[in-house]
Amino acid sequence: MRHRLITILTILILAALPAWAGNPSLEAELQKILETFLTQNPTAPGVSAAAICPELNLDWSGAAGAAAHGAPAPMTASHTFRIASNTKTYVAAAFLRLAEQDRISLEDPVSKYISAERKASLDGDGYDTAAMTLAQVLSHTAGLGDHTSGEEYEKRILSDPAYKWTRGEQLRLLVELADPVGKPGEKYQYSDSGYVLLGGILERITGKRLGPAVRELVDYESLGLQATFWEYMEETPEGAGPRAHQYLGERDVTDWYASYDLYGGGGIVTDSRDLALFMRKVLEGEVFENAATLEKMTMRGTLPYRLGLMVKECGGYLLYGHQGFLNTFAFHVPALDLTVGGGILNHDSANGFDLACRMVEAVAASRESSNGTAAKDSPKVPRPESRTGHPTNE
Repeated sequence: MRHRLITILTILILAALPAWAGNPSLEAELQKILETFLTQNPTAPGVSAAAICPELNLDWSGAAGAAAHGAPAPMTASHTFRIASNTKTYVAAAFLRLAEQDRISLEDPVSKYISAERKASLDGDGYDTAAMTLAQVLSHTAGLGDHTSGEEYEKRILSDPAYKWTRGEQLRLLVELADPVGKPGEKYQYSDSGYVLLGGILERITGKRLGPAVRELVDYESLGLQATFWEYMEETPEGAGPRAHQYLGERDVTDWYASYDLYGGGGIVTDSRDLALFMRKVLEGEVFENAATLEKMTMRGTLPYRLGLMVKECGGYLLYGHQGFLNTFAFHVPALDLTVGGGILNHDSANGFDLACRMVEAVAASRESSNGTAAKDSPKVPRPESRTGHPTNE
């Protein structure tokens, strides 16, 4: 009798709970957007994307096309891919966690964390590593040039796609191929080299390889990331799906040895939902112990870049997130409580932000039609709760 009563009570409790019904009409609209986008960009064999918006009961992942040109396997939402410069947000979040742990200060000079040899090389090329801070490197305002700018680096990669680049070689190319673009703090200039430098600093501080160090500091497990890993530095997780093929024009770069973009400017492989989920967790403050940390991340630096975050506008809304060279993207829209992420399988297709913006506009229209209001974003992400879920006084 007791067991029967427990069973009946359980059924009644479950029946009383609201079911996650999803949002079929909006999901269908987002799927149509993917299919239309792919039709307009036939250089890509496929595309996948994800969107999360609790207010609209939306937790959707979708895909269209194939996982590779000339192959019958369809592209699925579980396919993984290199996210290239989207990796920078993960690196920035790891540095902010180090700052929360009092292991660094964002105002520390770069010279404090690099070898005497590296300091001599950079300073000898006109850089001032004693004046540039970690925060400036994170926000691309340290005056660093970029070893990937121009055609020389691309030519070297194309000549030997299997070549195993080292971090040291890339930083020597910075000195060889690029000059300072300004004094520390003077201007914004995007620099992959800066994040390669940061990757080495993070390894030096933690005593671990970059991939495992970021995983531990950001705490992938607590965030629910099941398909995310650092290529070559970590094993592929059990939750990761099959790899999709990615292209640079007509070149299939999937089997290229990706050390050319591995050491902090890029390096992570994941799927669309994990990509969106990570960005959402960051911008909701769940990666950090204190709300003040997220405020630093979103407010330090200058437009269009903060600490590991691009800031863009779409349809009157502010988007915080990042994009990658291989046409990956992840953006959070605070005013809509919406996060989108995805990957287009060819660099030469239309910019990934175009797809992200179409998704944002579709969700905004659905929200407006459902409650008759449209919320425009403020320039600042709302103050979150602490990582523990309790309001913070900071």
